[in-house]
Formats: sequence, C-alpha cells, structure tokens
Amino acid sequence: MLILSVNWKVCDNCHRELNVSDEICPYCQNDSFEELDESINSEIEELFEYCDLIDNRGNYDENLTPILADFMSRNGTVKDLVQSNLADFLMFIAVKGDSFSPDKLVFIKNVLKLDFELDELYLLLMKGLDEDFMTYLPSSFKIFYENDLFHKDFLESKNLEGYMEKLFEIYRNLGNAFLKFDNSTEPKSYAVLDKYMNCLAKHIVRFKRDYPTGNFKEPFNDNHVNRVLELLKNCQNIDDFHENFIANSKDWINRAIDGDEEYDDFYKELSRKRPDVVAEILMSSDDVVKIDDGTFQKNSEEESEESLQDLLDELNSLVGLEAVKKEVNSLVNLIQIRKIRQERGMKQPPMSLHLVFSGNPGTGKTTVARLLSKIYAKLGVLSKGHLIETDRSGLVGGYLGQTAIKTQEVIQSAMGGILFIDEAYTLTPKNKEDAYGQEAIDTILKAMEDHRDDLIVIVAGYPGLMDNFIHSNPGLESRFNKYIFFEDYNPDELYGIFISMCDNTSLKLDSKADEYLKGLCEDLYNTRGDNFANGRQIRNIFENVLTAQANRLSSDLDITDDELMTICLEDFEFE
Repeated sequence: MLILSVNWKVCDNCHRELNVSDEICPYCQNDSFEELDESINSEIEELFEYCDLIDNRGNYDENLTPILADFMSRNGTVKDLVQSNLADFLMFIAVKGDSFSPDKLVFIKNVLKLDFELDELYLLLMKGLDEDFMTYLPSSFKIFYENDLFHKDFLESKNLEGYMEKLFEIYRNLGNAFLKFDNSTEPKSYAVLDKYMNCLAKHIVRFKRDYPTGNFKEPFNDNHVNRVLELLKNCQNIDDFHENFIANSKDWINRAIDGDEEYDDFYKELSRKRPDVVAEILMSSDDVVKIDDGTFQKNSEEESEESLQDLLDELNSLVGLEAVKKEVNSLVNLIQIRKIRQERGMKQPPMSLHLVFSGNPGTGKTTVARLLSKIYAKLGVLSKGHLIETDRSGLVGGYLGQTAIKTQEVIQSAMGGILFIDEAYTLTPKNKEDAYGQEAIDTILKAMEDHRDDLIVIVAGYPGLMDNFIHSNPGLESRFNKYIFFEDYNPDELYGIFISMCDNTSLKLDSKADEYLKGLCEDLYNTRGDNFANGRQIRNIFENVLTAQANRLSSDLDITDDELMTICLEDFEFE
C-alpha cells in the first residue's frame, strides 16, 4: 500500500507530487485540475440536487418514513451521507484492488466535491476503511428507497423507477470511471468492483423484500440493547419472554452475524456469557437453519407434525436412491431394536450414529439428512430433530482463536439435532501453515465426544475427497465409521425427477416433449463428468422450460387452461 506524506498534492496534468503550498506546478506550469468526464460530473450534480430536496423537505413522519425520520433526528444531511458512502466505496475498491494512487485521491476529492485537503482526506478514508464493506447495504440506498416509496405516484407519472436504482447505476459508472482515471489500476480492481456490485445488488433485493414487513434495520438504541442483554444473560429460560422480545433479539443476533457493527457487542457478549441462550433464540420456531458464511437463514417450513411412518414413507417415495433408502431403513431398524433391548435392560455394544454422505452434487444428500434429523427425533435419539447446514465458510474465522468460537456457535445451534457439514473435505489443512481448518475439526471432534447423546454430525462431499478427509485424522476415523454413498441418478430417475416437478406444479408434457425429455436425460447421463449436478441440473432445465413456456404464451390473449398446463417441444429450445 502506498504511504503518503501529509504535505503533498498532485498535479492533474503531469501527475507529479507537489508541496501543498505550490499554487503552480513547477514541472508543467499547470494551475488547475483538468475537467473530468462530463457525464460523471452531471450525474453527481443531479444526485446532490436530489439529496438537497430530501434534506430540505421538512419534518418526516416516523410512521410513514421511519428510516428518514430516524436519520434526520441525528442532524445529519443526506448529501453528506451520500458523499461519505461514495468515498468509502471508491477507497475500498482501490485499496482492495491494490490500485490506490495519489491521482485516485484527487478523483475522489474533486468528483465528490469534498471540502478536505488531500492529506486530511487520505487519513480520514484510510481510518474509516471497512474490511466488511461488501457485507451490508450503505444507508444512502435505504433512504433513497424510502423516499422513492413516499413519492411513488409522482415517479410513476414521470415513468421513473426511482432514485435507488439510479444510485446503483451511479455506483457502477463512478467505479468504472475511477479505475480508468490513471495508469496505476491493477486488473484485480475490476474484479473487486464486479464482486462489490454483485453483492450490492443482492443487498438491495433483500432490503426491498424485508422493507414491507418491517424487518429492516430499526433505529439503534444503546440503552435499550444493553437492557435486553442483561435480561437474556440472567434468564432461566427464554420461554419466560414474550415472542416479540425473542423475535427482536433474534433479529439483532442475525444483524450482527451479517456484519452490523452496532449489534456486534450485543452478540459477542451474549455468546460469551450465554451461548445456550444464543442457540435457543436462533432455533426458535425453526426447523432447518442454513449457515452460510456466518449467516443464519430462517427456513420457511413449519414445524413437522408427521409421524415416524410418514417420514419413512416420504423417504421411500424419493426418486431413485434405492441403496440409500436401504441403508437408512436398516439404520432405523437397528436403532429401534437397540431401544427395545435397552428398555429390557440388555447389554449392547456402543454405536456411532455419525455419518459420511459421499456423492456428486444434486444426489439428495441434504434432503435425506433433513428427513433423518426428523426420524431421529421421532425415535428419541435427538431432542429437537432440526438440521443445521454449514460448510467451511460457516466454521472458519479470519484468525486463529476466532475459528474455535465461530465453530462452537454453530455447534450450539445444532444441539439436539444434526450438524450437516457440506464439502467437509475443505477443512483438511492444505499445508502446515493452514491451521484454521484443523482448529474447526478439533472443535467439532470435542463436541462430538462431549455431546454424543444429543448431537449427530453428518459430513458430506465428493466420494474420493471425503475418503481422504476421514483418513487424514485419527479422530475422524474413530468417530465416522458409517458411510452412505449417493449414486448418480440414471436416465429413468432423471426423467422421473422432472416429471415429479411437473406433477407438483400441475404441468404435463405433450408426446413430442416427453420423447425429447427422455432422450435428453439419456444424453445427460451418458456424457456426465465427474462433477455431474444430477437433480440440480434437472431443476435448472425445468426452470428454463418454465421460462420458455411463459415467453411462448405471453403474446396469447386468450390462454386456455390446457395451454397453461402443457409443455411443448419448443419449450426445450433453449437447450
């Protein structure tokens, strides 16, 4: 990273470093900055005019525009916020892309019309550089969205989408212009920009989804959060609290996990003092929780009221997987007989219920694990019967010591259920310096020993890699001795998966489409590679067919029910 002195500025003509007191460049006699891309300047000027309109509109009703009302109560201006967000964005992609230069600082100062000396701006931006900048939606987008929503009728009358979308485009255009501004930009910076814009798009979609439900970020109140923290730290059982209290606490924990620094201390302190409470809150009203890169995502399924036989019938009705079904049914029979023996006081050898699922993607490993968690609960093997799905990113932290904490949090949330670790082989240390994966493995092995009566671990991944993973560690070998192999689906089974998707959505194939599908499944199977996606590939094809059918029918003003229900050969033309 370039280290800058505090008494400097840059000539925008010859790009040489000057003393801060120089009024004319001694090298080229330049005395002003060259004009930047006029379209960028115009976009920024229009953006700031829009900010001024928001700032000068007057009071905001917290019931109609809660985000704006909260922001204005803090005596800030939207223009200052937007300038700050954009400056942080540009600095982030420059530094992360190994492309920071004095010229880029000149760009930030002048394009964003920032009233700072260059050395002051540099120190300010570097001090505020956020390593987690990609993990959250900048506040300016939230404010713009709410303001756009408030003026929805006006925007629609002008055939405008709104300024949230406009701000997204400004980010992209400004980022591209910024990277092209001088000759010091590394190719890595463009990759950083693309990744950031993709993340930003996802954050916008998530925010738009959550806003109508009220699940967007509420105003942070430090005193209130501390009171909640004390209540949770000293509670006997979370059932003593109102469901709204638990839902609110769960939201704060999820925000902290998602990178919201305001709730980070709340989450860390509660995890340190009462990891059991954190686990109970995260599992409240959930059946399956997916942990992906530290993010706990609520599953929409309602708590199952199915009987053991219902669950076994559901397992046995799955397309294909005959060997898997046989293994699982045998395992269930063994557990049932062991339970009878135990009830009659008979001695029996110890039995490990931890499993290795090996097979290619899309072969139903997660589906079977989900059913198995419920089956184990019905058999009394597990107290809750939920499934926690994670992978290396959900277990490994950024530094040694953090991994053990992060892994332990996942384990706590899995207590009473199954911890399903996908692509578990990625935890195998790559070299002597890679201690992070080993730290996660050691933490999991200890938990398997300490909680063997109410925690089951299933590790999953590609066959060869999983075999290497288990044999890489004596502790893993001793605890995982039951393997279930998930074979690739054959052509008839691939066809059956597609047909079951049709049945579930009131669709049918005409004769030509049916014939084509059978041939397509034969081709997919016969030409499959080592990483064949199986059911996932069929699902992708099904979704593409639905899109093609919709495009075909969209121009028909008088669509019959039969047309809506029928998939034709031409709907497969995307192939």
